[in-house]
Amino acid sequence: MKPIKIIYDETGNTLYVRFSDEKEAYCTEIAGGRDIILSKTKDGRAIGFEILNYLPKDTKMGLDRIPIESKIIRALA
Repeated sequence: MKPIKIIYDETGNTLYVRFSDEKEAYCTEIAGGRDIILSKTKDGRAIGFEILNYLPKDTKMGLDRIPIESKIIRALA
């Protein structure tokens, strides 16, 4: 399994998360009140997403730290 790529664009205040290096064919907005765009392949598989306006405008955090929480959840057999 390839590692997930997480990239933060300070200028655009956008967080990009990619599960694959495959070329995206189209993007679609995810409903739910936050600006999240889902990237898909030609056959409709999800390969990543981006979160627009990731950090609040008043955030005074340095670029060496971006708030991302991760967890590993194991499926029950």
